[in-house]
Amino acid sequence: MTMLPRLALLLGVVLPGLTPGLPAQAADTPVTFDLVNSTWTVAADGSAVVESEVSMRLPATGAMRVAQVPLIWSGSVERMEVLEARVEKRDGRVVPVRKDAIREDQPTGDRYFHEYSDVRRVIVTFLDAEAGDLLTIRTRRDMIRPRVPGGFMAAPVLARTVGWEETNYTISVPSTPPLQFETRGFDHQSEIILGRTVHYFRSQKTAGPSRDIALLGAFDRLPRFAVSTFQDWDAFAQAYGGVLLPRARVTPAIRAMAVKLTAGHEDTGAQARVLYEWTRDHIRRVPVPLDESAPEPHDAETVLTNLYGDDKDQVVLLIALLAARGIAAEPVLLNAADAATISGPPNLRPMNHLIVFLPALNAYADPTFGSSPLGVLPFQMAGKPAIHLGGTGPARRTIPIPAAGETVSEMRTVATLDADGALTGTTVTTARGPFAAWLRSIAKSMGEHNRSAAAVTMLRQRGTPGGGDFAFDPPSAPGEEYTVTGTFQLANQGALLNGGYFALWTGLRILPRPGDFLAGPLILKGLGAGEPVFCYPGTQRETLTLLLPEGRVMSTLPKDVAIDTDLVRFRSHWEAEGQRVTATREFVSTLPGPVCDEAARARIAPAMAAIRDDLMNQVGIRLNVPPSPSGGAEEGAKP
Repeated sequence: MTMLPRLALLLGVVLPGLTPGLPAQAADTPVTFDLVNSTWTVAADGSAVVESEVSMRLPATGAMRVAQVPLIWSGSVERMEVLEARVEKRDGRVVPVRKDAIREDQPTGDRYFHEYSDVRRVIVTFLDAEAGDLLTIRTRRDMIRPRVPGGFMAAPVLARTVGWEETNYTISVPSTPPLQFETRGFDHQSEIILGRTVHYFRSQKTAGPSRDIALLGAFDRLPRFAVSTFQDWDAFAQAYGGVLLPRARVTPAIRAMAVKLTAGHEDTGAQARVLYEWTRDHIRRVPVPLDESAPEPHDAETVLTNLYGDDKDQVVLLIALLAARGIAAEPVLLNAADAATISGPPNLRPMNHLIVFLPALNAYADPTFGSSPLGVLPFQMAGKPAIHLGGTGPARRTIPIPAAGETVSEMRTVATLDADGALTGTTVTTARGPFAAWLRSIAKSMGEHNRSAAAVTMLRQRGTPGGGDFAFDPPSAPGEEYTVTGTFQLANQGALLNGGYFALWTGLRILPRPGDFLAGPLILKGLGAGEPVFCYPGTQRETLTLLLPEGRVMSTLPKDVAIDTDLVRFRSHWEAEGQRVTATREFVSTLPGPVCDEAARARIAPAMAAIRDDLMNQVGIRLNVPPSPSGGAEEGAKP
C-alpha cells in the first residue's frame, strides 16, 4: 500500500512542511501533480466556497496495488465533500472510485490531543493502482466562517518532494476591500467581472522530486503566494485579539488563585514571575499545532479547572491570572519552528504558536516551553517577526535577540585513563540565556528515572559505548544559569596504552561544541554553500582534560589556533604537564541573526573550515621512557 501526499484543501494544495530543525529529503515515491485547479469564491465576511480538482501521476515504474490519498480540513469552520475520484489508465480507460472507498478516518491515540484537534480526515483509496496511472480527485469545500473573523486569507506552498506540472488558483473576491497579495514563484493577473475582482495565480512548472537539504522552512524558500483582505497587521491583530482576549476573563476563581499564588509578593515583577511559573509547571500542554486546533480557546477558568490545554489555553489562563493582579499582558503570535519570515499580507501561516508579552516588564514569556525563566525564550523564537494581538502600539514587531554575552554555554570534561585501560570522567555543562533554556529542556526530558539510560544512549550515538549518569537541580529551579553534571565510564581503552592517536573525549556532551550551531551547523552533509542557515550571537567554551597513568605522556600536541573576523572569533590552546593534557576552546559569534544568508556564510566560510579542522585534532600517547646512561633506551622498552 502506498500513502500519497496529503491534500490540505483549506489552502488549495499544501503538502507536509519540513520537520523543525531537520533537513528534508525527497520522497521515495516521485509523484507528480499533473494538474491543480482550485477556484475560490469569497464572501464579504471572509467565508468561501472552494472547488478543486487535483490530478496526481504515479511513477512510471514500480509496483503499485493500492494507493491512498488523505484529505484534511478543519471540522469546526468547514465542510468538505468528495465529488468524484477516478483513475485514468494508460490504455485510456477511466475507472471511477467506489463510494465505499472514500471514508472518514477516525482519530486514534491520545484522547486529549483529539479533544483539542480540529483536523478531520478522509481517505480516498484507489484499488489496483498501476505505475503511470493518473489519479484525480474533485472536491467542494464550504468554509463556513474564517478562523479570524472579518477577513479572508490563504497561503499555499508548493513542496519540492513532488513535481508540479500545472498549478492554477482562481480567487474571486468582492472589489472592496481590495485583496492584498504577495507571490514567490507564481504569476499573477486580475480582472473585474460583474463587480467582483478575480485573481489568477499560476505557478511555473516545478521539477521534482529533488533532494532538499535545508534548515529554513518551506515558507521561506519554496514557491508560494499569500492573500488577505485584512487592511494591515494592526487590523488583523485586533480581529484575532478579539477571539482570544474575551476568553481571558477574570472570574472569582481566577482572582482567588492569583491572590493565593502571589501571597507575600508585592513587587509586580515577582508576582508576574510566580504566576508565569505556576502556569508553566502545572498546566499540561496538549501539543496541537495552532492551525490544526479549534479557532477559539477555552475560557481561562475552564483551563484552570482542567489543568491542561493547548497553546491558546495556556496563554489565555496566564493573561487572566496576570490581569487579576493588575498586570497587563498581550498574546503574541509567531512562528516557533523553521520559518524566519512572514508574509506581507496579514496571514496566520506560517505562524504556529502563541506566547505572552508583559509591557510593564518589557519581557516575553512562553508558558508552554520547558522550564525557562520569565523573559527567556528558546533559540527558535529569537529574532522572529511577531504580531502583538489586541494590545497597544504597532502589532508587527520583532522578538529581540540576546547579546553574545547573554547567550553562553560552557562544558568542562575531565577524563582519567588508568593503567588497566579503564576510562572514567565527569562532564559539567553550564549555560545562560537560550542555551540555558535548551539545557533545562533536555534535563526535563530525562526526568527522574531516565538519566542513566540517557547517558548510555548519548555515549552510543557518539561512537563511545559505555555507561553513566546525570545529576541536576530541578529544571524549574530559579536562576539565570543552569548546570547539568554527568559522570561516565567508557568501554576499555587499553589499546591506546601502547601508543596511538585519538581525539580527546568530550564525555557526556549535551550542547553543541564551540563553533557549531551559533553560525549554523559545522557539519551537515549536502547543505549547499548558498543555503541560508539560522545563526545567533553567543559564546561557547569547552575545556577538555585527560589524565594519563604513570609511564605515559603525550607524544604530540596540536598547534594553538587564533581566528579573528568581524563576525566570529575563535581561540584554541593546548598544554601538557606530566600526565595531564588540556585543550581549551572559545567561540564568540557577533552575527546579528536570526538568519545568515549566502553572503554572510561566504564571509565566515574560511574561519568555520579552520574551526572544524581544529575540533577534529588528535593527540598521541607514548611510553615515558627515560634515557639510559649510555644514551639509548632501556632494554626492552618500546620507542
